[in-house]
Amino acid sequence: MNRIGVIDINPENISDYGIFCVFQDEYCNGIKRKIQWFKKCYKQGLRMKTVQDDQKELAGFIEYLPGEYAWRTVNAKGYTFIHCLQIRRSKVRRGYGSLLLNKCLEEAKDTNGAAIVTSSKPYVNDKRFFQKQGFKKTATAPPYFELLVKQFKEAPLPSFINEWEERAAKYKDGLTVMYSDQCAVIDSSLNTIKDVAKELNIPVVFQKITSHKEAQLAPSPYGVFNVIYNGKFLTHEIVNKRKFLYILRHRARI
Repeated sequence: MNRIGVIDINPENISDYGIFCVFQDEYCNGIKRKIQWFKKCYKQGLRMKTVQDDQKELAGFIEYLPGEYAWRTVNAKGYTFIHCLQIRRSKVRRGYGSLLLNKCLEEAKDTNGAAIVTSSKPYVNDKRFFQKQGFKKTATAPPYFELLVKQFKEAPLPSFINEWEERAAKYKDGLTVMYSDQCAVIDSSLNTIKDVAKELNIPVVFQKITSHKEAQLAPSPYGVFNVIYNGKFLTHEIVNKRKFLYILRHRARI
């Protein structure tokens, strides 16, 4: 396979390459916030890499940082934590994912290993690719999350920060939406949830997550986007109106 190679994204060049997973104008505000979030977290060791093909088209990216600063509900101190790895659909099965992951693991060689939260649901990486790369499932969390780890040395394993139900139960009245700038594509979901809540006369509160410490105490392992109804976690997924109404009917029984 011909390829240009991996590009390290930094605060100086991120405006040139943008945020890989979003291009549409509807996400422009989310992209701007993500860039500012990246610049802030870069000081804590957050890194993003992208890869171009031989036509200089962006094919994929990976985002990771020291585990103690993870924006997921995990205790991963001493490990490198991967937020996400994404490859453009038209570029899959060409080695780009392995290339990006190997670059991350090379940089993580002096840590205890690497970890990632996976799920069978959208917007979280699927475990199958990482298992092929030597990651092993070490923990599960409701309703559909798993923690995968590739260890480099003997050390305590990363773990989920449990007590999900207790944390969700604090948000009792109507809908509570916890969100952060780590995800650039949530704007449409925030507007959808607001409109549906108004239509159904459901109280809704939007609560922004502004630090990794807050994300690590979220009511779901995903950390950075959580929808709660009457004290129970509903979903972490980006939703349109049809999907959100389905979730309310089948999970919240509305």
